[in-house]
Amino acid sequence: MAEAGETAKSTGQKDAGHAALARKYRPRTFSELIGQQAMVQTLKNAFAADRIAQAYMLTGVRGVGKTTTARLIARGLNYETKDGAGGPTVDFDEEGEHCRAILEGRHLDVIEMDAASHTGIDDIREIIDSAHYKPNTARYKVYIIDEVHMLSRQAFNGLLKTLEEPPAHVKFIFATTEVRKVPVTVLSRCQRFDLKRIEIEPLVEHLTTSPKPRTPRSSGPPSISSRNPPKARCATRSPFSIAPSPSLAAAWT
Repeated sequence: MAEAGETAKSTGQKDAGHAALARKYRPRTFSELIGQQAMVQTLKNAFAADRIAQAYMLTGVRGVGKTTTARLIARGLNYETKDGAGGPTVDFDEEGEHCRAILEGRHLDVIEMDAASHTGIDDIREIIDSAHYKPNTARYKVYIIDEVHMLSRQAFNGLLKTLEEPPAHVKFIFATTEVRKVPVTVLSRCQRFDLKRIEIEPLVEHLTTSPKPRTPRSSGPPSISSRNPPKARCATRSPFSIAPSPSLAAAWT
């Protein structure tokens, strides 16, 4: 029993450390979002020209940063300074009026839904009904639907009408790991961004030059398997469902 208690305590301490590391490295601005420069530039041009899509489709493997990117887009769409100035932008190094609440997933006008557990038409009807109401405080009411490919056929059909004629104050951001399962009729109404795997070199550079972690004990860069950089990047973003390599863990503790 004592051994089990010690093991549980040790595991809990590791999980807490992993979660803390994930919070440290989670991008809070587009300038911190490494490896997705093409998408950021496209958004920047669109915002500057006031040619903002009604819906975005973020695709990519697990851990590539789809949910984090969705929140950054929602933040950019609703960015305004504390005095109420500003408009949609990707340049928001200064924290705005809605930024903190959006990034923490608690803003009233940025609604997140996991389609893996809310697959039916009734769930989509709730979104459609609420979409008719204007935002409480933000510029846009933004719906982030994760794992959108899990929606039922009826749910997709129900969503399609709103995508065809969306209210001006509503934006949708979809995320999926299996874009082939998303109906073409839905895809054709979205601006699609395929989030790329991060190459090992910029990943190591990011980890070794970021001011966020404590000074590493190792004199050299951390060793990360170049065969699967997304897993290493995922380890800095999510609460460590994938453990880092021993050398990486040693370098940053």
